[in-house]
Amino acid sequence: MYDIEIEELKHMGDDNVFADGYRIVYFYEDGHYYIGEYCKSIEGFMTGFADIDPIDDESDTPVFISNQDLLRRYLDLDNSIIKVSIYKIDGTIVDSIERDKTL
Repeated sequence: MYDIEIEELKHMGDDNVFADGYRIVYFYEDGHYYIGEYCKSIEGFMTGFADIDPIDDESDTPVFISNQDLLRRYLDLDNSIIKVSIYKIDGTIVDSIERDKTL
């Protein structure tokens, strides 16, 4: 089990401190984790999967389908990730997905 501190979720770099919102957390087989992206809404994470950057128009952002679809997209970014979770800044786990180890 991973102990993720609320303070870790609230901070991004030295200057950014978040009062509310969500973070993506990546878990690896060797036991470490990485606290990644921040967004005010879960649907907002989809902007990271747009085909172009910077995004010119809202229509450039893929449609949000579900938490599981979003997490699957993050899981597919790197084969060394074994689990991805959405955390609220207050430390609450919203949703998680694990890599199928039988594939």
